[in-house]
Amino acid sequence: MVIADESGFVVSQSTTDLDLTMLAAVAPLVGRGRARATVKRDGQERGLSVKTIEVLGETLYVACLGGKFGSRERELATSANAAKRILLS
Repeated sequence: MVIADESGFVVSQSTTDLDLTMLAAVAPLVGRGRARATVKRDGQERGLSVKTIEVLGETLYVACLGGKFGSRERELATSANAAKRILLS
């Protein structure tokens, strides 16, 4: 899970050994509907979901990678709502 700004820079990310900067870079493109990402790790295609949130006039993109579509979408919705709540407090 990564949160990116409008320019594709990491704002926040989940704890992981993976470098999520490339995922953050494509999140705005996917979030705006201008691209469909195909992400592969260890030769396996991973699903990517992106949700757009507005915080204090800024557009942020919450991206979630991997897992089954339904589970990923639920986690993304929960995480996007939590991120917005935290950033507005």
